[in-house]
Amino acid sequence: MKYYIRHQNAKQLRIKLPYRRLTEQEADVLYYGLTGQENVVSVSVFRRTAEAVIRFQKGAGSRILSYLDEMDLYDPEALEALPGVSARATNEEFKEKVVTKAMVQLGKRVLLPFPLRAAWAIYNGAPYIREGLKDLFRRDFSAEIIHATAIAASFATRDFNTASSIIFLTDVGEMLEEWTYKKSVDDLAQSLALNVTKVWKKMEDGSFEQYPIHEIEDGDLIRVGMGSLIPLDGVVVAGEAMVNQAALTGESILAEKRLESTVFAGTVLEEGELVIQVHATSGQTRYDRIVQLIEESESMVSVTQSRAQALVSRLIPYTFATSVVTGLLTGNLTKAASVLMVDFSCAIEVAMPIAVLSAMREAGRHQITVKGGKYLEKISEADTVIFDKTGTLTNATPVVEQVVALDGRDEDEMLALAACLEEHFPHSLANAVVKAAKEKGLEHEELHTSPNYIVAHGIVSSLNGERVVIGSSHFVLEDEGAYVSEEDREKILAMPTQYSRLYMAIGNRMAAVIGISDPIRAESIRLIQALKDSGIKHIVMMTGDSERTAAAIAEQAGITEYYSEVLPEDKARYVQEEKAKGRQVIMIGDGINDSPALSAADVGIAIKEGADIANEIADITLSGQEIEKVAMLRQMSRSLLERMNWTGRVGVAFNGAILLGGIAGLFMPGTAALLHNASTIGLCLNNMSNILPESEE
Repeated sequence: MKYYIRHQNAKQLRIKLPYRRLTEQEADVLYYGLTGQENVVSVSVFRRTAEAVIRFQKGAGSRILSYLDEMDLYDPEALEALPGVSARATNEEFKEKVVTKAMVQLGKRVLLPFPLRAAWAIYNGAPYIREGLKDLFRRDFSAEIIHATAIAASFATRDFNTASSIIFLTDVGEMLEEWTYKKSVDDLAQSLALNVTKVWKKMEDGSFEQYPIHEIEDGDLIRVGMGSLIPLDGVVVAGEAMVNQAALTGESILAEKRLESTVFAGTVLEEGELVIQVHATSGQTRYDRIVQLIEESESMVSVTQSRAQALVSRLIPYTFATSVVTGLLTGNLTKAASVLMVDFSCAIEVAMPIAVLSAMREAGRHQITVKGGKYLEKISEADTVIFDKTGTLTNATPVVEQVVALDGRDEDEMLALAACLEEHFPHSLANAVVKAAKEKGLEHEELHTSPNYIVAHGIVSSLNGERVVIGSSHFVLEDEGAYVSEEDREKILAMPTQYSRLYMAIGNRMAAVIGISDPIRAESIRLIQALKDSGIKHIVMMTGDSERTAAAIAEQAGITEYYSEVLPEDKARYVQEEKAKGRQVIMIGDGINDSPALSAADVGIAIKEGADIANEIADITLSGQEIEKVAMLRQMSRSLLERMNWTGRVGVAFNGAILLGGIAGLFMPGTAALLHNASTIGLCLNNMSNILPESEE
């Protein structure tokens, strides 16, 4: 790409492209291409002048120049990579609105004679007065009544310049508030956008052509190749493939898709090729519904915000009354109008939701999905945390810890034989055995006859004419009556009690016992300690596993209260009982059996690698590999609460000062409006910043 360097230093570069101005598309390619580069701190693209300013970390200048040399603003891959929601375009749109509004206001003041300025002010002020009267008749003491009264008071004193300033500053304030709010929503939505613009559609003659995704209709056939994102929900009508569904389900194992399999938008086809009949067009897919849920979730207003809104709603009539009293006592409508420019609600109704959206966006950058602002607040208030064990505190990936060979047999030979049997019927314990044999480099040729699987018991086969069985102690020792010598019995009893065990017998004599464990995550131990340090006194583990396994994991995790062999309804009942005691409960789990408890808790946190239904029901989802981030969420929650309280206090205090200044005659109505809007925008900008220090991100 051709460009000219206007200015360069160790941390900043200003370039000019050889165009009079950039198109939206060119500006987006330049902006998103540069922001995606390593060590780039910020990028500003000026479309009208075809310039850009790149700020970067020291030492990265030469690498950025090399990237610019190779850059192509019309590269098809770069165009495909553009996000569906352009933050740069949003910023430019609102900048243009504000600048245009300011230029029109200045032009009116300079160019129009007084009668025309007065007529313009009346024309623009009439809608405010009309809306204010509507609310007054409905006895809804809103900010619109206050604005309408201030404008009407200026008209009554024939101070049309002040009325025009009030209208201008109110409009600009609303634009800036909308700008900061939309930017927060865009940042959140962009992280989930699929950014697919075209798909391969099957034509009547059997060929495939590229079509814009918004033109695809329900029932159309589309082709998705290896390495591509599946753009729409549908059903497979041709082909076979392995699909990575981690984006939606958190499952790390590829899902096999073949004829009549359901596929979801947002998943990635890693092997093979599929022809899919579309069952949900753009805007209606499961992925889009998740995006919509996240975008709308800030409507679940937190308790803190609700209380603050109730307070400012009660303050509005007092503001109105103060204005009336000021006007009556001083006989000065200008002072009364200045008081009316104070709207306590803006800081609460605009800045607080932005704080919540920013916190949700920040959590999203840590791969944590929060489905509503109120859940962040509840985490800070929680005093009880209940953990599921398998897949939450542990990896849900069993590993072979010990092989005890019996009856004089060889340990490696027994592990190889067990793997040979188990590989035919893969389940979690069987996979652990096969993996252990593979890691030891053990070959296990098919010496046995075809094995038979007996549900809930084990496997039966034959080796060199002898019956071979592998499975539970009940199956091998009781049902099969396998013989075990006293010496071998002592070896079995000496095995650690927390291991799950696979028993194997050959020729009706015990041959081996394999000890298998589901090891605790190292992150879980650190998390439990971090939760205790944060003030949570009541930490509980509930599992369907045996007492000995539950006791071992609880001890390793540092949990003193645990319940073993519980059913799903037991978990949900326990959550409800804790809530009945007045406790604020967080439930953390990953399986279908955890879903009732996740739903019943004040905050349900699901492990993404777990069951789909648990992820759907939960209020928050995160990766089990990063379960420690629950502690980070608690810190974020507390910091969000502090920020929201601070926003409320500063908003009320600053606007209170403006009100007193208006009463004292220190501020004209236009100045009061300017100060009020400036305070609201300042709070919004502060609330758009990250909550956690950079060192903790």
